Amino acid sequence: MSRFAAVSYSMVWLLVFLTGDVRGAERSREQPQTIRIAYVSPVTTMAPIWIATEIGAYQREGLDAKIIYIDARIAIAALVAGEVDSVVISAPSVIPPVLSGANIAFIAGLHSKMIFSFHAQPDIQSPAQLRGKIVGTNRPGTPADYGNRVALAKMGLKPADVQLRPLGSSGVMWQALQTRQIAGATLAPPYSFRADTEKFSRLVDTYDRPYQNTGVVVRRDRIHAMADMWLRLLRALRQANLRFYEDPKLAMFVLKKYTQQSDPDVLQKTYEFESNPPGFTKDLKVSDTGLQGILDFLSTTVRPEAAKASPKDFYDTTILDRLEK
Repeated sequence: MSRFAAVSYSMVWLLVFLTGDVRGAERSREQPQTIRIAYVSPVTTMAPIWIATEIGAYQREGLDAKIIYIDARIAIAALVAGEVDSVVISAPSVIPPVLSGANIAFIAGLHSKMIFSFHAQPDIQSPAQLRGKIVGTNRPGTPADYGNRVALAKMGLKPADVQLRPLGSSGVMWQALQTRQIAGATLAPPYSFRADTEKFSRLVDTYDRPYQNTGVVVRRDRIHAMADMWLRLLRALRQANLRFYEDPKLAMFVLKKYTQQSDPDVLQKTYEFESNPPGFTKDLKVSDTGLQGILDFLSTTVRPEAAKASPKDFYDTTILDRLEK
């Protein structure tokens, strides 16, 4: 990053921070508005909702944020039922329900980088050696399942070439890999970097694929009715996304605290991975190319009807448009 770019970036953060302070003073005289924000995995891509807590961004915006860890298998159902107000989740978990009629949408994107890599037991050195062996994954339609399918395709394999075993999130698959219950699995940071450190074979990564990773998903029928609350939320998360890159020490503290990763080398690698190129978005826009990449893949594998869908079917810019004014 050039010196000019670094100074400009600092000025942007300073402006956002000072603006937040002014609004915070105004909000402090109001009754905080409760918002229930669910997330589905204790992984790096959830960092903005945690950073916003640590820096007091929610409070400055007059929000009493309840951060809830929820099983990915029930996250969308909980959102539709009104048990939570928003879910921070990746597009592969959002697209299939929308295709099936769920009235939900992204109102912002937080992360737009593919993060999965495929790791195998140390004695497996090539994709061909995976044939017929047990491969860990998550249930169909989850981000981990999508990442697994993309990784297998990049290795020239089909799901039928291996024995897929739905286990759960990256953390669960990492434990299964360590105990040799499976031959391989697709992992996300920080587990993928731990796999590297412990000499498991890295057969392929998916970093080159366009992707809409985590974003804020809400019910469409609540977007206009609760517009002020969503606007406050996005202001807080924008501060958090900027702060991730402005303050590496804070970012790694947050990752250590919330992902329960204590290895300083792994934390450093995770931060560098997210920084070069950046994964967290500064403008909070949802990636059309990222959504289209997922639609294209799903249309040729498990959801043929995805071929008729458009990226714009999965997000609403109402709140972002207000944020930019």
